[in-house]
Amino acid sequence: MSLAIAGLSTSVSAQDNEQIKPMSLEEVVVVGRLQSVAASLVDERLELPYSADFLGFEAISRAGDSTIGSALRRVTGLTLVDGKFIYIRGLGERYSSVTVNGAAVPSPDLARSVIPLDLFPSSIVESLKVQKSWGPDLPANFGGGAIDIRTRSVPSGPVASVSIGSGLNTVSDDGLLYPESGASNMPQAIRSALGRYRGDFTTSNIQKTESNESGTSVSTAEAEQIQRNLILALNRNVGIQQSSLDPDKDIKVDLGNAWDVADEIVVGGSFSAAYSEQFRNKDQIKRSANNPEDAYSETKRTARDERTTLALLLGVEYAQDNSIQLSSYFISNEYDEARMKTGYSTSNTPDELRPDTSYVTRLEDRELTLNQLKGSHRLGEFSPVEFLSPLSLEWFYSDAEAKTDIPNSTAFDGSLDLTSGTPTPSIKGNATSGQFSFLELRDEVESYGGIFELPISVGLNEITLSGGWWASTKAREYYGYTVNVGTANTVGTPQTVFTDERIADLNNNFDLNMGSGFGKESYVAAQKVNALHGGVDYHLGESWRFTVGARWEEYQQAVLPIDLLDYSGIALQNTINELSDPNQSYAFQNDDVYGSLGITYLGSSLLNSEEFQIRFGVSETVVRPDIRELADVAYIDPELGVRVFGNPQLSTTNIRNYDLRGEFYYEGGNNFTVSLFYKDLELPIERVEGSASDDDTVLAYVNGDSGEVMGVEFEGLYSLPRGFFLSGNVTLSDSEITISNFSEITNKNRRMTGHSEYVVNASLGYDSPDEKHSASLLYNVFGERIFFAGTNGNDDAFEQPFNSLDLVYSYYPTEQISLKFKANNLLDEKREFEQTGFSGKGSTTILEQEVGTSLSASISWKY
Repeated sequence: MSLAIAGLSTSVSAQDNEQIKPMSLEEVVVVGRLQSVAASLVDERLELPYSADFLGFEAISRAGDSTIGSALRRVTGLTLVDGKFIYIRGLGERYSSVTVNGAAVPSPDLARSVIPLDLFPSSIVESLKVQKSWGPDLPANFGGGAIDIRTRSVPSGPVASVSIGSGLNTVSDDGLLYPESGASNMPQAIRSALGRYRGDFTTSNIQKTESNESGTSVSTAEAEQIQRNLILALNRNVGIQQSSLDPDKDIKVDLGNAWDVADEIVVGGSFSAAYSEQFRNKDQIKRSANNPEDAYSETKRTARDERTTLALLLGVEYAQDNSIQLSSYFISNEYDEARMKTGYSTSNTPDELRPDTSYVTRLEDRELTLNQLKGSHRLGEFSPVEFLSPLSLEWFYSDAEAKTDIPNSTAFDGSLDLTSGTPTPSIKGNATSGQFSFLELRDEVESYGGIFELPISVGLNEITLSGGWWASTKAREYYGYTVNVGTANTVGTPQTVFTDERIADLNNNFDLNMGSGFGKESYVAAQKVNALHGGVDYHLGESWRFTVGARWEEYQQAVLPIDLLDYSGIALQNTINELSDPNQSYAFQNDDVYGSLGITYLGSSLLNSEEFQIRFGVSETVVRPDIRELADVAYIDPELGVRVFGNPQLSTTNIRNYDLRGEFYYEGGNNFTVSLFYKDLELPIERVEGSASDDDTVLAYVNGDSGEVMGVEFEGLYSLPRGFFLSGNVTLSDSEITISNFSEITNKNRRMTGHSEYVVNASLGYDSPDEKHSASLLYNVFGERIFFAGTNGNDDAFEQPFNSLDLVYSYYPTEQISLKFKANNLLDEKREFEQTGFSGKGSTTILEQEVGTSLSASISWKY
C-alpha cells in the first residue's frame, strides 16, 4: 500500500520490489517522514501487473500500531475482526490467504486455521503487501485478497536501538486475577488413570479394574479413595479475586551490522528482541434476542496478554546480484483470562433473585517458530550468452511450527442467592459442577517455492517470461480432554467448596467423569499443495501492458475426528468403514488450472496528473473450507465466548474476480486512486446461528447457493500548507448471498456474513519543517456487518459500527532520541452486536463488550 492509501509516512527499500530486483542487504534510507519516503512503494505498485496495496514500516510506526492486524485495518477495504483477523472487501478471513515472505505458515489459533495477525509484532515488518487482484504466483486459495508479511532484512551497516514504553487503559485499572498455576499440562496421575480405567472414572469401574488387576476384592471405599486422589491431582488453585492491574510494558532491542569480508562479498547479521505485557478488562453483557428482560447475563472479564519475540537474521551478498538470507523467528504469546458471569434465563427469571453464576479461568500459551532461507540471484556476468544475462531467480524454503497449550482451563457452575439481601454464593450440584479442560495443538508447515524471470527486449517493446513452483505441506494435531468433577449443592465459591480437606473427606459428595458433552473434542488433519505457474508480461511501447498467466494447483486435505475416550475401538472402526464410502467427507483431493488476465494503460495528463495507470484484471480462483471448519468437533471461540461447530459436509467455493483501477499521481506526492471490483461466488461458505440456550450463542457453517460482492474504493493524499496533509480511503460495497438448502435460515437472500457496506479511513497528519515533531489524528469506521445469520425466525445478528479515533505524536529532540505518545479509542467506543428475534420485540443488543481508551508513551534511542 502506498503512502496515499495509508495516509501515513512509510519507508521501504528497493528490496520490496519483489520479483525483479530484491536485495537482502539493500540499505533502507529514510528521507523525511512522509512524501519523500513514499516513492519506493509507489514504484513497486506501478511495476506490478496486478492491483495491490502496500504499507511500510514507517507508516505502521507513525500510526502507533503494535501488531500487523491493527496496522492492516488502515488499508483500503480492510476491516479487523476480533483484533486478529482481516476481512478484505467484505469477505471473511477464510477468503484471504496470509504468507510470510511468500511462504505458507501454521496457525496457533484454536478457533481457525488462518493465522491470527495479532501474533506478529509490527517491529519485525519491513512492509505489508495486500494483493487484491489475483496473479498466478499466488496460491489459488484467493477470495478477498492475499496478504504477504515481508519481514525486515539484514542491515547494510551498524544498527543499534532500544525502546522502552508503558501505558494504561481507562477501564482496566482494577480487574480479576487468579493465582498462577505453574501447571504445564494434564496431571500425570489423570493421564495414567485414563489408560488404566479406559476413560471411565466411576467408582464402580475403578473397583472392578483394581479387583481384576490385583486378583483380590477391592472395597467401594478404596475405590472412592482412588477417585478422590485423582480429583486432588487437579489444580484447583484458581480462586478469582479483584485486584489492581499493572500498567502496560513494552521493551524492544535491535542490534546489527554488515561487513565487507572480500571483494564484492558482504556479510551481515542482526538480532532483535521485543517484550510486552498488558492487562485489559473486556466486560460483556449478553441478552437473548427474544427475552432480553428475563434472559441476560453480565460477565466481568480480565485478560493478561504477554508477548515475546526473538529474531535472528544472517545474510551474504555477492556483487549486488546474488544474495542469501537466513531468518529465524520465535514468537511467544501467553494469554491469561479470568471471568465471572452472573445471569438469568427463561427457566430462572430475575423475579426469583437466584441468578446463575460461573467462574472461568483460562491460560493459553501460543508459540510460533519460523525458520526461512531465501535467495535472490541474477545471472549477469555468469551468463554464457548476453541474451540470458537478465535472467533472475527468487526462491525460498520455510519450516515452521505453531503450538498452543491450554494447561488448565477451569469452569465452575454456581448460583447466587439474593433473597436475604446479603448475596450468598453456591456451587450447583450436578455432574459438571467443575470442569477442567486441557488442550494441545501442533501445527507444522513446510513450504518452498521459486520463480524465474527473463525480460526480453524486442525493439521498443519488452516481454518478460516467468515461471515457477510453490508447495506446502501441513500436519495438524488437536487433542482435547475435559475432566468433570461433580458435587452436591454446596454454599460457597470454588475456592471454598473444592478444597483438599472437603475432597479428601469421603462423607462429602464428589464424583469424577470425562467428556465435554459436545461430541468429539479432538482431530488430526493434513493438507498438501503442489503448484506450477507461468506467465507472459508484454509491454507494448510505453503505454500498454498485457499480462497473461496460469497456475496448476493440486490440493489434498484430510480431517479425521478422534474420540480419545474410545478405548473399545468401535468409533475408530466406524470411521475406517466410512472412509471406504465414495461419499465420505473426511478427505478430498482435486487439481485444476486457474488463469488470470491483466491489461494496463499508462499515460500522463489525464485529470491533470503527472502520471496515471488504468488497470483491468480478471481471474478465476477457489476458496476451500479450512481444516477447522471441516472438523466435526465443537470448540469455544475464546474472544467472544460463543460455541462453534465444524461441518464436514462443506464444499469448495469457486470465485470469478473482476477488477478495474485507476491511479493518478501528482506533483509533491499527491495522488488519487479509484477501484471497481466484482466477485461472483459459487457455494460460498457462511456462518449461521445454531440452537442454543437463552443467552448463549452457538454457530455453525453452511454452504450457500451463490453469492456476489461488488463495490468501489477511493483513496488519496493531499498536501496542505505548513507541513499538514490529509489522506484517507473510502470503500462502498454491497453483497448478496442465496441459501436455499438450509431450511432453518430466516433470510434466504441477504448480505454476506462479515460484509460492511462502507469502510472509512481518514488521517490528518503534520510534519514540522525542522523535523522535530510529527503527529497524526487517525479515524477508522466500518459499517454494520452480519456477525452470524439468524435461524428459526430470528433475524441476522449485526456487529455495529465501531468509530475508532486515535492520536499519535512523536518528538525528536536529537537525531538519536525520540519520544512517542499515543491514545487509542478516544471516543471510548464499545463493541456491540444487535439482533431482532422472532418475538417481535424489536432489535436487541445481544452482546456488548468494553474496550476503553488506551494511553501510552515510549522513549527510543538509536545509533
